[in-house]
Amino acid sequence: MTADIITVLAVVAGIAWLGIMLVSALRNRGGAEEVASNLKPGMDDQTLETKRLEGGQKAAIAFSAFLAISLPLYFLGEGSRQEGFVEEFAEGSVERGAHLVEEFACFDCHGPNGSGGSAPFVEQRSGVTVSWAAPSLDDIFYRYDHDEVNFWVTYGRGNTPMPAWGLAGGGPMNEKQVEDVVTYLESIQISQQQVVDETVKIVGEQTARLDGADQTVQNAVIEQDQVVHEIAQAPEDFAFVGPLADEAVEILANAGEGIDTDADGLSDAAETELSAISVLAYEHFVAVEPVQLDPEVADAELVVEGLAALEAGVDRDPIFAVYVPRIQAAVAEDEISEESPDTDGDGISDGGEATISGLFSEASGATVSDDLIRIDLDPASPETVAGEPDLDVATRMVGGLETVAINLGVAVENEERILPQQEAGLQFLLDSQQAEAWAFDIAGVAEAMGASEDEASRAVYLFNGYCARCHTAGFSAGVPYAQEAGSGGFGPALWDGRPVVQFGEAPEDPEETDLLIDFLINGSEAQEPYGLNGFGSGRMPAFGAILDQADIDLLASYLRSGDLTGMGGE
Repeated sequence: MTADIITVLAVVAGIAWLGIMLVSALRNRGGAEEVASNLKPGMDDQTLETKRLEGGQKAAIAFSAFLAISLPLYFLGEGSRQEGFVEEFAEGSVERGAHLVEEFACFDCHGPNGSGGSAPFVEQRSGVTVSWAAPSLDDIFYRYDHDEVNFWVTYGRGNTPMPAWGLAGGGPMNEKQVEDVVTYLESIQISQQQVVDETVKIVGEQTARLDGADQTVQNAVIEQDQVVHEIAQAPEDFAFVGPLADEAVEILANAGEGIDTDADGLSDAAETELSAISVLAYEHFVAVEPVQLDPEVADAELVVEGLAALEAGVDRDPIFAVYVPRIQAAVAEDEISEESPDTDGDGISDGGEATISGLFSEASGATVSDDLIRIDLDPASPETVAGEPDLDVATRMVGGLETVAINLGVAVENEERILPQQEAGLQFLLDSQQAEAWAFDIAGVAEAMGASEDEASRAVYLFNGYCARCHTAGFSAGVPYAQEAGSGGFGPALWDGRPVVQFGEAPEDPEETDLLIDFLINGSEAQEPYGLNGFGSGRMPAFGAILDQADIDLLASYLRSGDLTGMGGE
């Protein structure tokens, strides 16, 4: 019997009792002369001690029986009722947490539905703005428990883009709101099998990261060189763009005056003038015109001319040096096939021409701010672009132009301070390129581990994929900023055999607990000892639910090797 049934029975009993009282009252209503109750003679002892007393006793027994039966039944339903309350509260908490995550744009950094992403951040050593790798949140409870995740949300993580969100850490959310966010994150966790399957992808990403490290660093050097050049060019650019922005703002402010053929809030003259200004501003920053290949016209010579133009523009805009090898590679790797024929017979497949044209367009726009847009409004149509009112398009264009002008003005005013900082960042990257601190010698790692090179490379990729975020300084900022593997960052340094000092050598008896493997499986617990002399903070994640035993054993062997780079600690 459920609590709802018991409640209904209690209500029915109450109504019945009221009915009896009402009937009794009606029966007591007499004839013509009604005697007041206080003037009526009382019951004699015989009546009181028999009929009246027995009636009261029967009622008491019946009520006691009702209580004796209903209360245990009500108690039996208490468990399910409490579970229902918990479920109802959890559902409300999840809903509130979802709103908070949306309000504070958590997934802007942590990726769609918390699957992992990136955030802009000024890397501390270089002063360069980087794209900092933000971890996935849809699998975080396989690594941390509820209280630990609450801690991260409340206090954030210093020296990273992750801010404190709880009041205790200086953020905007109270304890209940933080708890709602954590409850919501619990609700979006992917399955454990999906997490385990992610290992293949993560190892592949780290393989590509190291294989492409040299090119990644070279591109970072070029991009930072471009930043330095743009600061140096800022006075010239500001002198051109500043007046255009002022003119555009004035035109938009008076756009309602004059003939407005399409009645869109912009006069015909305003639409024409704003379109012309947008083209002038955009083309000012286009140093090289894009090459557009036509699959039906033999125009392979345009590729040669376009590459020559990019190479000639490198002195003014170093960023073009990123695209020259990419376009050259696209030409070299192009293959003509049935799926992608060479319709015009110029030696480049139709698909190849589309790819190469896209790269030229990307290169051409690389020197243009994302805030600048080129528009061509039609005075005869309120929506030149379907679904976008011309007034909105014009407002966005003017706002973007203003932003560019303001940024250029700031660069001009602060050139003496900003330029040396960015030049120092460029020098940092050049030094990093020379030092190659990110590099590994797999053969050396294999020798230190006493393992095969395949095992050594997998150990390195596992370490980079799961451990380096905390234990290698600068890792999350990208390859150019990564220091030597195991150099320490948020977590302690792991070089010089420190894992052996903390956890001892691997036990010879397989039945004996391996302290390091146990630590990798279970992580640390706050205020609980670990290893030989460690004391937990709860910040070391558990990998037992994520990695299989073979990979954990491999990681333990790698960490104990004493040479994480395979270069003898050099």
